[in-house]
Amino acid sequence: MRIAFIVIGNSRRSNYLNGYNLRYGDGGGSGTDSSSVLVAEYLAKQGHEVVFVADELEPGLIQHYAEMGRTYIPGEEFYGVKYTNSNFDGIENKEFDILVSMLWFHDYNKLPITVTKSIIYWSHMQWIYGIDEIVNYATDNKLSLGFVHISEWEKSMNGELTTRIKNNHSEKNVQITTIANPVMDELIQEVLDKPPERIPHKFVFHAAWARGGNVAVEAVRQLNYDDAEFHAFDYLLSTHHHPDEFFNLHNGVDKATLFKHVAESEYFIYPLYTPYQDVHKDTFSCVVAEAIALGAIVVTYPLGAVPENFDGYCVWLDLPTDVDLDAIQKESLTKDLDGKFNITNNIVEKIQYLENNPHIKENIRAKGAAYILSKFNINTIGTQWVDLINKL
Repeated sequence: MRIAFIVIGNSRRSNYLNGYNLRYGDGGGSGTDSSSVLVAEYLAKQGHEVVFVADELEPGLIQHYAEMGRTYIPGEEFYGVKYTNSNFDGIENKEFDILVSMLWFHDYNKLPITVTKSIIYWSHMQWIYGIDEIVNYATDNKLSLGFVHISEWEKSMNGELTTRIKNNHSEKNVQITTIANPVMDELIQEVLDKPPERIPHKFVFHAAWARGGNVAVEAVRQLNYDDAEFHAFDYLLSTHHHPDEFFNLHNGVDKATLFKHVAESEYFIYPLYTPYQDVHKDTFSCVVAEAIALGAIVVTYPLGAVPENFDGYCVWLDLPTDVDLDAIQKESLTKDLDGKFNITNNIVEKIQYLENNPHIKENIRAKGAAYILSKFNINTIGTQWVDLINKL
């Protein structure tokens, strides 16, 4: 079959998004980017013809990358997947059996393609955008309809909606399933086969900076270690200015570079509090999975899908005073206007406790890689995608 992926929200990346750049070509990417690339590649390996649509980069970045010698050829193939833009430039045959969309994409009728069999919405967020456009597109084109939830917690946010669609369209083939996101298990294993030496008091923050980077770096500052290193990796190409010599900013590196740094690090502090006063709740959390697999101890709150996926492999922070965890977990969006999650004393105390009890870290590391690589490898996840496609 011919399958098209529409993956948006990546117009500010450190290189053009494709499987090679993401691994080795200095191309940063989000969890959504990397998960989508991995599933697309897996389906291509099964004999399907797969086209991957990403956003066009911002004009300034295009010019800058041209000056650096970085080029983009619409329709170019990497690891069996052809990459293009929303015009499907470089793709001669514009008829597809299956369309996979996600995030806030809703301009289905503007796509210059014909879809003949199915449309799948891959639900990466706490809410589904453009649901009417999805259903109408399926109805107008006589398509079966699939919904992929990425965790039980995400399903608790959106499952009522997808179930209602299935019940209201009983005449249509509507499939609903829950499939976790995959990690780049082969690349993780490459690093683990020749692991770098772990550096004491090296801290990594490889999530989007807005998900608590400023809180994490302040906590490390308050720990006051003479040999502390803090390494931040932001695929959004943000800039953060800190006077401390221990702060190192790496914008948009590839996974090979990132994984080496994570494997060298003692901790990944993930405070989950944004500058917009939102409490961030991951619907899966690839960054947590990567850190566990590579032995960086994750210090975070049991929010969103993180405890569901990684309980026993993270060190949980004590919640701020007067915070009702059960109430927050039932909310798709939580505002913290009082800045309760802006605290650092609980982080400092937890790190000091772990430093005094190194056996806790070693116990997590001893089992973490095997857990992540067995449960979230692309072969396991890809098989579930094939099962869904066969039902549509």
